[in-house]
Amino acid sequence: MNNTEKLILVTGASGFIALNVIQQLSKLPHRVRATVRNLKDEKKVEIVRRAAKGSKHPIEIVSADLLKPDSWNQACKEVDIVLHLASPFPAETPDDPENNLLKPAIEGTRNVLNAAHAANVSRVVLTSSCAAVYRFGVKNYVFSEKDWNDPDSSTPYVKSKILAEKFAWEFVEEKKNKQEKCFELAVINPCFVLGPSQGDSSSLGTSEKFISDFMLGKKDKANEYYIGHCDVRDVALAHIKAAFEPQAAGHRHIIETKWASNKEVFDILKKKYANQGYKFITEFEKAENPNNRSDTTRMTKVLGIKITDYEKTIIDMAESLIKSGSISIKKPDSCFIAKLKN
Repeated sequence: MNNTEKLILVTGASGFIALNVIQQLSKLPHRVRATVRNLKDEKKVEIVRRAAKGSKHPIEIVSADLLKPDSWNQACKEVDIVLHLASPFPAETPDDPENNLLKPAIEGTRNVLNAAHAANVSRVVLTSSCAAVYRFGVKNYVFSEKDWNDPDSSTPYVKSKILAEKFAWEFVEEKKNKQEKCFELAVINPCFVLGPSQGDSSSLGTSEKFISDFMLGKKDKANEYYIGHCDVRDVALAHIKAAFEPQAAGHRHIIETKWASNKEVFDILKKKYANQGYKFITEFEKAENPNNRSDTTRMTKVLGIKITDYEKTIIDMAESLIKSGSISIKKPDSCFIAKLKN
């Protein structure tokens, strides 16, 4: 990996993946500029600073909004590499998906890329998703970076990821066709991301809530479903490797540990924590295993990612949420216990 000092912009810095990216960048000699929407949100700003603890250079945190083009010109000033992670990932489809999902994802990508181009950034690493790769409903299939999901038959979130990534590729191609100098583009396509959280209970994202809901018994029943899973540390490292690896430019990179069901996650958690007072879901509606997987050659051979053990991913995530207080056991009231003893 190139150790020549660079200025790296990380967008959406308070997000689940971005915090892990910042933590790993803090061990390298590079300078990091991170964006948040609101600098007055002291909790989020502090979480970002904490992720960068121990870095050679103090992290620079600036305000930028996906839907405010001018905010990105200043954010990209003098930047060498942009890691564009900022994009909505809601647990449920919002009431207004056009304005709350599609516009921030697609227009946000346009605004960031325009600013990166104007600032003569050398490379952009875009966080897309396996949602832009997988075609749900197929069976016994090995997905690769050549596969594209169909936006017209997708949920608003999936559509937002497909169209944002397609826009990025078209942006670079258009500049090339005009013989304009343009940054190199590399894309990371993680599947459902699990692993240790760097945040706290005030900043839980969709992935963190997935685990906490299992252990806090938010629902009595759940429907089993299969999808690719991956470790956030592998995803973070993939972004950093893709920022410097020459062979990453011009390519997509699927990041996947394995296809698994949410029931498998539940079984790992229950085995570890069943007798510790947590309230678990009691019933799963079983689903058929589609027996799919992805070709992770680019992940392992080009980016050199050693896939994290799956069970470690799940347990490390749960432990991080317990440590932050995001998952806690309600202890009986002391007065109530005293009454029982009497």
